[in-house]
Amino acid sequence: MKKLLVLLLFFATVFILAGCGDVNHEPTAIESTIGSIIKDEYKVYEDKGIFLVKIYDKDINEGSKNALLKNTKEMLAGLSKLDQVKTVEIKWYSPPFTDQSDKEPFEEILAVRFEADTFAKVNWGNYTKLDLESIANKYKQNDTLKD
Repeated sequence: MKKLLVLLLFFATVFILAGCGDVNHEPTAIESTIGSIIKDEYKVYEDKGIFLVKIYDKDINEGSKNALLKNTKEMLAGLSKLDQVKTVEIKWYSPPFTDQSDKEPFEEILAVRFEADTFAKVNWGNYTKLDLESIANKYKQNDTLKD
């Protein structure tokens, strides 16, 4: 009887702990905004209103700089509607364009950063006409990225 009670207690504990896991993670508003625009793997990091979005595009050879900028502008416009987003940086990563075995599996190909004051001033309602290269606080692209 004692063994049965211990066994039941064990299974009850396992069942309770399994229910506490983040199995059904509901996407945040930020994740929903990004996920509605891109289908690539991405990660979102946040620290006191500063958001870093890292996007891992495995098929970048099929895309272009213009396509990445279009998606970036659309994401920024969506994120501008969220009060918790103050400063935002979006970084795109891809496999290396050249076959170099000493390289990381992904390399940064585009990074766009807006500090809080600049991000708040931009008219994101007209995002399709914005030139991110000239208005971003930080803009960096890999030389191998083509138009």
